[in-house]
Amino acid sequence: MELKHVVVFHGMDGIVKKVKCLTCGSEHKYHPDRKKTPGKKEKVIKKNPEAGKMGSSSEFEALSGKFGRKESVPYSISGSFKVEDVLEHKTFGRGFVTSVSFQKMTVVFSSETRILACNR
Repeated sequence: MELKHVVVFHGMDGIVKKVKCLTCGSEHKYHPDRKKTPGKKEKVIKKNPEAGKMGSSSEFEALSGKFGRKESVPYSISGSFKVEDVLEHKTFGRGFVTSVSFQKMTVVFSSETRILACNR
C-alpha cells in the first residue's frame, strides 16, 4: 500500500529528513522506497558427474574376480561388516565392502559406489 507524505524538513544539504503522513497525520524520519527485487533466485546445484561413478563396473569386476566366491551376507543397518565382506542389498544387489568406519561403510555395487550405514 502506498501512502502519501508531505515533506516537513529538509537538511542543509537538501536531503529530505522528516515527512508527515497524510493518512494518519504522524511525522517520522523519511525512508526512501526500497528497491523492489525480483523473487528469490533458485539455487542451482551442480551435480558432479563423477560422484556416483567412483565404483565403476571395472572396479566391481575386479572385486568380483577377487572375492566373488565368498558367500554374501544380507545387508542390515544394524549389521557389523568388515573390509572385503560381500553383501547382498535388496535394492542395489551384490556389493563389496571397501572401507568401514564407525557407523558408515563404502560398498562397490555393479552400478555405482554407495556409502551405507552400519553398526546402528
